[in-house]
Amino acid sequence: MKNTIAFSLALLAACAAAGEIRILAPADGSEVPLLTDAQKAYVSMDRQTRREKFADPVFRCRSMGLPAETVPGEGKPREAYWPKTVRLAWEAEDGVEYRVKVRDAAKGEVVIDESAKGGELFIDNLEVAALYEWTVEGGGDIGKGSFRTEPMAPRLIRFPGVPNVRDFGGYVGLGGRRSKQGMILRSAGFNENAHTVYYTVGELRKMGKTVELKAAAEAAQKRLDQLLAWQADPKTMDSEDAAYYNWCEVHAGEPVEKFLSAEVEKARKAVECGGSPEVEKGMTPGKSRVEGENAAYILARFRIRSDIDLRADEECYGMTGSPLGGSVNWLHHSSAAYSHVQNKFGRGAFANVFRVFLDERNYPIDFHCTAGQDRTGAVAFILGALLGYDEDALYLDWELTGFWNRNAGFNHKRLFDRLVKGFRDRHPADTIYESVEKYVLAQGFTEADIAKFRSIMLPGE
Repeated sequence: MKNTIAFSLALLAACAAAGEIRILAPADGSEVPLLTDAQKAYVSMDRQTRREKFADPVFRCRSMGLPAETVPGEGKPREAYWPKTVRLAWEAEDGVEYRVKVRDAAKGEVVIDESAKGGELFIDNLEVAALYEWTVEGGGDIGKGSFRTEPMAPRLIRFPGVPNVRDFGGYVGLGGRRSKQGMILRSAGFNENAHTVYYTVGELRKMGKTVELKAAAEAAQKRLDQLLAWQADPKTMDSEDAAYYNWCEVHAGEPVEKFLSAEVEKARKAVECGGSPEVEKGMTPGKSRVEGENAAYILARFRIRSDIDLRADEECYGMTGSPLGGSVNWLHHSSAAYSHVQNKFGRGAFANVFRVFLDERNYPIDFHCTAGQDRTGAVAFILGALLGYDEDALYLDWELTGFWNRNAGFNHKRLFDRLVKGFRDRHPADTIYESVEKYVLAQGFTEADIAKFRSIMLPGE
C-alpha cells in the first residue's frame, strides 16, 4: 500500500511540473493479449482436438504456434514459445530519449524500467490477468497510461538463452483461485548437459591407435556405401534407420531424396576425415546458457532463489552450483518421468523435490531437467493436480512444450498417457486429483503438507 501511494504521489508531482505526452497505445484501461494468434489458436482448442493435432507431424512442424511474432527492430522472428509482446506507444519528438516505467499495480513493483528512442517500446514477460500502470518521460514531459493483460493462461516466459520456459502459476485452481505467478517457473536446463568427449583422428594417430583408426574409417565408408545404394534406389532404404526416423519427425512430409542428399554429403566428409572414432576421452561439463547479461536479466526480473535440477548425476558432471550464480541455491534431485514416477526411485525422487516446495524460504523456484518436458512435466503434473488445476490445464501444460519441441515422437500415446495411467492404476480413485493426493500421501507427506503447499501457491479465499 505504501508503495502504491508513493508511486501515485510521485506521478502527480511529476505531471504537475511537466507537459503531457500523448499516449497512443495501449488505449487507457484496455485489455492486451500475451499470446500470439497462433499460440491462442492452439490453446483454445478442446482437448481431443489438441491431441489429434499434437499427433500430426505436419501440424507440429509447420503450424503449432506458428507463425512466430515478428517485432520491429529485432531482425528475425521471435521464438514460437515466447510470449507475445505488448507495444507501448506515445507521441514522440525527434531526438528525445524517453524513459519508460511499467508497474504491477497489485504488487506495487516496477517491472520494466527502460530507455527508448522514438515513440514505442515492446515489452514482454508480463503476468496474465494483471493490471499495469506505466509512465513515459522525456524532454521535460510525462505521459501515463494503464492496461490489463488477458486472463488466458499459460504465462509463457522469455528467458534469454534458455528454451521452453513458462510460469507454473496463472492457472485457475481450487475454489476458482488463480495460482500465484512468479513463484514457480519451469524451464529447460540453465546449462547444457555434460557429455562424453572422444579422441579425434589426429589424436589417435599421435597415440599410434591403428586398430581404432581402421575401425573408424571402415565404419564411415560402410555408411557412405549404404547411403549411396539407397540414393540409387530409394525403395531399398531401411525406413527404420535411426537417422532417417529422427529426420522424419522434424521434416514431416518432405521427400526422402532431401534426407539422402544431405546424409550422403555428411558421410563423404566423414570418410575424408577418417571417420568418427568412438574412443572415449572423458567427460566435459555442459556449457552455460545464462552467462553474463542473460543471468543478470533473469535474476533481476524473476528473483529466483532456488534452482531445482532434476537431471541425472552424469548430466550434471562437474557442477557445484547453479549456472545463475552463487545467490541461487542449487538443489540437485535426480528424478524420473512418466510411469517411472511410480517406482521406488521415482517415488523417492518426488519426495525430495516436494520438500523444497514446502519451504517458503525457497521461493521463487525454477525447476527443470534437460529439455523441461519429461521429468519436469511429471513434477508439474503432480503439483498442478494438488492445486486443483482443471484436468484440461494439466494436459495443456505438458503439451505447451510442443511450441518448442516439434519432434513427433514427443506425444501423448508414447509418453503422457503413461504418466496419467500410472496414477490411475497405482492409486485408483474417482478423479485424477484424488489419485495424485493418494500418491503424495503414500510418500510420507500429510494432509497438512498438501494444505501448506496450497496456501503458498493459492491466494486466500
